[in-house]
Amino acid sequence: MRFIKVTSLKDKKPIYINPDFIGHMYRVPEKKMYGTVDEIEHTVIGVTTHNNGGFKVIEDIDEIFKNDRLF
Repeated sequence: MRFIKVTSLKDKKPIYINPDFIGHMYRVPEKKMYGTVDEIEHTVIGVTTHNNGGFKVIEDIDEIFKNDRLF
């Protein structure tokens, strides 16, 4: 079994995801309102085994699939 190590946007802790169960993945751009950053740019990874909208992570999609992240 393989896992991808990513970093949670919320608490900066590692999350390990089995890439075989990734259902969707997309980049969310930075959101600014009134000159301040409301939400930093991040990636959402949804897995087929949960219906929670996905995990918000710091890494971008290209970085996630680099070989050094696979365990």
